[in-house]
Amino acid sequence: MMTEDEGKGKKYIFKIVLLGDPGVGKSSLITRFVHNKFQASYLMTIGVDILSKQLFVENDEVLFLISDIGGQERFASVREKFYRGARGCFLVYDLTRNNTLSSLKAWKKGLESVEEDAIYFLIGNKADLKEQIAVSQENIDTIIQELNIPKDSFFVTSAKTGEKVEDSFRTFAQELMKDVERKRVEFGLD
Repeated sequence: MMTEDEGKGKKYIFKIVLLGDPGVGKSSLITRFVHNKFQASYLMTIGVDILSKQLFVENDEVLFLISDIGGQERFASVREKFYRGARGCFLVYDLTRNNTLSSLKAWKKGLESVEEDAIYFLIGNKADLKEQIAVSQENIDTIIQELNIPKDSFFVTSAKTGEKVEDSFRTFAQELMKDVERKRVEFGLD
């Protein structure tokens, strides 16, 4: 959604979701982005948490409505409700666990069954655990290709240190804004 104020930039509101297996750091990424904090102890997301964060991209204002959806299988029945209206998705995996990368195909398929036009970013989280990284670049390249995600839509982050978290959300905002403008031109709204 977008509005325009006379003399000011545009205002965008984007509903986004973070998807991935339990324990990959979805909640930690959101907490780092929204509150610039990190909680070392693991707290499982029960159901769905929704947070918001405003940021500015040049003169334009972007408001993210972020749905943090529990990764446990028992929450599968509620997920679809929160997928509706999502303009974008961070597919998040844990750099120290290979199986969390391969499961992203199922996460993407689940969202695609509800929202066909979502924009996807791939996020490899827990970069601070350098000695424990288990996911190879070859596996990452393969999943990028299988998920049909542009290479510049892939970020390696650390919710703990904040590494690349702000950058990934800011770049995501820019891509979502470009998508809105592209569709405005396609539909002759300009």
